[in-house]
Amino acid sequence: MAKPAFQIVETEDLFEYPIGADDRLDSHFFLAWRFHDWLTSDFRLLADLEVRAIGFDLFNLAQTQNPVGTLPTDERLLARLVGVPLDQWRALCERPVGPLYNWKKCLCDDDRVRLYHPKVLQTVQGALGLRDDKLAKREDDRARKRIENLPAQMMRAGASAMMAKDEATLFAFDEFLVEHFPKKMRRPAFLRRALEAFQLRAEGLEWRAATGL
Repeated sequence: MAKPAFQIVETEDLFEYPIGADDRLDSHFFLAWRFHDWLTSDFRLLADLEVRAIGFDLFNLAQTQNPVGTLPTDERLLARLVGVPLDQWRALCERPVGPLYNWKKCLCDDDRVRLYHPKVLQTVQGALGLRDDKLAKREDDRARKRIENLPAQMMRAGASAMMAKDEATLFAFDEFLVEHFPKKMRRPAFLRRALEAFQLRAEGLEWRAATGL
């Protein structure tokens, strides 16, 4: 029997998969699907309907794996993932275009050899970037809101208007609070002691024992 085409691509020097085993996409519950790439892909145009369905499942299943976007190389695990008996999986892989079309071996950062697909990797990298952008924006919004609220909070805690309006002091005090008391509510009683501690630290004095914070 002729060796089937379009199976796993073997490479001597394995591609180093750029997403780590510790990278998580906890909110990765949807795909930014490039439908035009899918509709015009060689795989979709050449594979039969059964293989096409299994291949599409693999694209989605890879999003749940570790590292995200990869698949195991063990054919038994692959058959289990797509829910078919091992002999059926092997028969699918023997077709001219099998479900592992364009999946390649890669080396993960934990030294495991797994499979990756360039298009799946592109999707995951986009999701990671989107998540990072959203987290950065959220943190920027939180920081901006903290700084906007801080002058009034400081004055309620007994700070002078001059101190509360000094931009350098505001940013330094906010950084002090975030560094040492990230979970503390900024209520007047707490802020009074925090202001004292902040001033003691600025003077190079031990502030924890003096303020009880």
